[in-house]
Amino acid sequence: MGLRDRLGGGTQVAPVPLEDGETELAREVAAAHPGTLSSIPGELVLTSSRLFFTPVQGSRAPVVSWRFTPGKGRTRAPDALAAVRPGDPPGLLRPPTLVVTTGDGTTWELGILAGRRKANRSPDNAVARDRMVEAVRGRLA
Repeated sequence: MGLRDRLGGGTQVAPVPLEDGETELAREVAAAHPGTLSSIPGELVLTSSRLFFTPVQGSRAPVVSWRFTPGKGRTRAPDALAAVRPGDPPGLLRPPTLVVTTGDGTTWELGILAGRRKANRSPDNAVARDRMVEAVRGRLA
């Protein structure tokens, strides 16, 4: 643990509040609002029943979660996960993104990195993004 971690910044993310019987399936370094001045670093966490964006500790941003709805029917609830797809390719100022669509049609674009120290344009980031998209789609099916 470095000095930055003790001062409230750093790379420690807010804990994911798991429910009874819920297990973590995948985790990738992520950023909400990637490529902007309001970018929020954190992690995208896939569990057996929900998808979370959890910001780094010390951030004022809350943990955001979307739940998987049972069965083939979809709900229009704003916290229900309706779809996920690859977003923009990597650029100089932003990593590759994935787009989460909720039950009410709201979209969230999240940047995905293969590691905290990976450059935005690293091809490893697109691989990490595609791996997360497939994992989430597997839970939606």
